[in-house]
This record gives sequence, structure tokens and C-alpha cells, in this order.
Amino acid sequence: MKMYRITTAIVIIAFVSLVTFVSCNKEQTTTATIQSEATLDCIMDFKHQLEAVEADSNERTVTYMSIADAVWNVEALFNITYAYPDEDYSQVVGCDTSLFLPVCANDSVSIHDLSVFYGNMFSAVQALYQATNLNDKQFLILDVEAGERVCELQVIKLYSIQGSLKGEPQNPYPWQLEDYFEVGSPWYYGEDHGRFDGTFYGEMDAADTLSNMLNDNLVQKAPNGLSYIYTNIIMKELDENDHVEFSYHPYNGCGQFCEFYVSNPSGGDYWLDADDMNFFYYGERHLVKNVLRTYGNVSVPSTHNLINVIINDHHNMSAIWHHTQATYGLVSGIGKNEIVKGNL
Repeated sequence: MKMYRITTAIVIIAFVSLVTFVSCNKEQTTTATIQSEATLDCIMDFKHQLEAVEADSNERTVTYMSIADAVWNVEALFNITYAYPDEDYSQVVGCDTSLFLPVCANDSVSIHDLSVFYGNMFSAVQALYQATNLNDKQFLILDVEAGERVCELQVIKLYSIQGSLKGEPQNPYPWQLEDYFEVGSPWYYGEDHGRFDGTFYGEMDAADTLSNMLNDNLVQKAPNGLSYIYTNIIMKELDENDHVEFSYHPYNGCGQFCEFYVSNPSGGDYWLDADDMNFFYYGERHLVKNVLRTYGNVSVPSTHNLINVIINDHHNMSAIWHHTQATYGLVSGIGKNEIVKGNL
């Protein structure tokens, strides 16, 4: 599993005048579930505001909103329009970039600035999406976060996830309904080398395969006739040098941490057999269901659902390891005919 990083800085400049406020906060600690129709109405109201600005660029009355509201709105509108979280994915790839959004003297953002910003955000995410090399590609979700302030510019961080839609697997991996991996050819730890049967085959390495299993088993899918939309998106991962101790009795001895990690690896350490895969499946499951939700300065509210798990492989001169990103969001179910989807 590879992680791509592209950094972009776009400065948007606009003039501002009269003040009106709207409210759709990207709250981090809400305990109440947002009602689906209310969420949809809020997103559509913002969409209509953008359309009104685009239709009459000379309009003198300017609507303002807080930075938190702006982040919530652009994230929610983009995802309801271009994201397909209900699809089944095999390989998934995360990419990130940053843009600049101008902030007004009253510490708010004008709808005119947001109209320009949203167009540039679309172009930036589209560029990340098109640069990702995946078969049968589809956009999965976007996390928008406010970063640091640079004078009168607000850094807006964009974390995108795109994936390869599942079809009939060319090299199906045998696992039982109880989520155990069966004995067979070992999995290479990463680097898209797949498994081994005398020669490498496939691109589903251990990191990809564990990601696939976790998403299949832990991510809730929308019932027939409904689509899920996610708001208040939060992406969590351990700090680079943090490791969480883990034990699972049936497979103790396969590892020390939730995530695969080997220092000073020798030839056999690059390969994970069925017991290793079982151990790290349960380790990763514990990590995304329990540890990451309360890890760091911001906790994931209990109302948030898991959206996606990406396990990336890494290596340097002294170690090989897996690093996990889990994305959570507040889910709302709406009728499939209530929204018109687009593609990047």
C-alpha cells in the first residue's frame, strides 16, 4: 500500500461587505445524532448560496460564516456530490494537499471567497484523484480540516481517499467466515508484492489484504434504497514513533504491537503467514475500534461510524512496518434519489 503526498498552495482574494451569518459547525464532540433531513437541508442551503454567487457575481450583499462553518460546508457538499462511501473497495489510497482561504477582518469567511475556494478545492482534489494509479477507480471520501493561520490566510488541509472498486477477484484469498486466514502462501508485508507461490503474484500484499478484511467486516453499509452521507469527518492515526502493545492468545508470539513492526529484518521477516495475518487482523481491529477513537487531543465521538481503514507499508534502513489511518464520520441515511452524484 503506497501513500502519495502532494502539497499545493492556492491563494484566493476577494472583497467583502455586509454581514450575515449561517451555522453548520464541524463540531468535534457532539453527542447527538444529526437528523438526516436536517443535514441534507443544511448542505443544500450552502449549495444554493454558492449557486447564487456564481449566478450574480456583482451582488453587493455578502454572506459571512465562521471558519468552522465553512469547513463543515465545503466538506459536506463535496462528499455528498462526489464521494461514494457505500461502494466495496479492494485497494485504497490516501492523498493530501493544502489550500489557502482568506479570512476577513471579523475573523469570518465570505461566501464569495468560499465560492472561489470550492472551485479550486475541486480542481486540487481532482488532480490528486487523477494522479492515483488504481484500476476501476472511484472517489471514497474527503476530510477537510482547518490548519494554522498565516496572517490573513487560513490553511485548509484536504485528505482524500480513493479506491479500486471490487470486481470478481483474480486471485481470491481464502478466509473463513470467522475472519481467520487459512494456511497457504504467505503474504509479503507491503510494496504491492502480493503473495508467493514460487513467484510473486497479484498486488494485494499483507497491508492491502488486512485493509480489505477490516473494511469488509467493520464498515457499515447502507440498507437497500438508501445512501450514507458522512459529515464531521475525523481522520486518526498514531504518531510516527508510537506503538500500541497488543496480545491475542490464539496467536501470541506473532507480534508485539497492534500494527506489524520488525526492526533489522532478515529475509523471512518480510513474509506474513496465516497466523501472523490473524494476529495483526485482531490487532488492527482493536486499534481502529478502541485505541484510535480516544488517541490524541481530539476524541472521536461515540456517534461517529468507521468509514474506512488504510494500512500503509513503510520501510527504512533499520525497520519495516505498517501504519494505519482510520476515518470516522457522523452518518446520515438518505434516499438514493434525493441527491445527484457526480464524478471527478
